[in-house]
Amino acid sequence: MTAAVVIGGIVALGVNGGTVLRPGTPERHDAGSAVAAGPACPVDPLAQVLAAARESGASVITAKGALTGRPGPESPSYVELRLTDVRTVSGPTVASESHAWIYSALGPSGPMTGTDAGSLWAADGSLFGIVRPRSSSVDGPTVRVAPVVGDQVILSRAGCWSASDLAGRPFTGPLAEVPGSNSYARAAETGFVAVPLNSVEALATQHSPQ
Repeated sequence: MTAAVVIGGIVALGVNGGTVLRPGTPERHDAGSAVAAGPACPVDPLAQVLAAARESGASVITAKGALTGRPGPESPSYVELRLTDVRTVSGPTVASESHAWIYSALGPSGPMTGTDAGSLWAADGSLFGIVRPRSSSVDGPTVRVAPVVGDQVILSRAGCWSASDLAGRPFTGPLAEVPGSNSYARAAETGFVAVPLNSVEALATQHSPQ
């Protein structure tokens, strides 16, 4: 049975090890001003972020993700995600059934302040991500994720994504987070922007100007 609880107007549903959050009263955000930078969030345009990923040997993917329940052994602020239905958009191929670490924004006493909002993905597990094979924070690959809902990528302060170089529209639907991270509510403070997945994939595959 799925458990549900209302937290400050947000309905929380426990699903597949994660928590899916849906706003009880949808809020409207202007797409031009949404996704403002948080205390630790960069403001780099998405094209620049994806170009840097290509140049560093990272992989850009779409996939389904599910928490395994395993915390990062070197850093408790990371948790393990199992990736299925992986499609590699650019960079080295990432196999389905791979595992990678995602940032949870959780510390020993709960959500960490002064950081980005953590990680969010779609209620059905769908995500867009940048997979890096090595990290200074945790042993093994890490993945920076954004939810994919239908044919839209949902950009927000969770993951420090910027929609400044893409046309988008406000988004207010359900998303999944690491249990206890408060990522949805923290990201909602500056809003969610939905941008076309095909536009994001085009940025991931275009060559940087010489």
